[in-house]
Amino acid sequence: MKQMKFILGLLLAGSIGFSCSDKDDPKPSLTGFWKGKYGSASSYPNSEYAFLFRGDGTVRVFTSIDTTKAGTFKAEGTYAILGSTITTNYKYISPGTGTNSTSAVVTSGLTFMEGTWGSGTNTTNGGKFFLYKE
Repeated sequence: MKQMKFILGLLLAGSIGFSCSDKDDPKPSLTGFWKGKYGSASSYPNSEYAFLFRGDGTVRVFTSIDTTKAGTFKAEGTYAILGSTITTNYKYISPGTGTNSTSAVVTSGLTFMEGTWGSGTNTTNGGKFFLYKE
């Protein structure tokens, strides 16, 4: 009888362990489509901006939240994460030229970020921006 109670206790403990696994509660991820706005110099961000963060460390940047809109500038680049800071460096491919970089602080739930952008590798000489995860 004691052996039967012991076995039942093990089965119950095991089933509780499986129902509380980390797989039931996925961790937040940076990957996905983010949209927001950017501003130049000291202006408040009011121009559309969108980023597509991919799982391989690359990013596509759009100058509109409607990525199919005519005249939308597109850029390709890379991103890095260090703590709660996300940095990007990207080069415009169509219809434009130039390279920009950003640095932003992201919320712990990976749903909102805000920071600064600049020309070339400088992340501070262009203006401010914010993005929220779609």
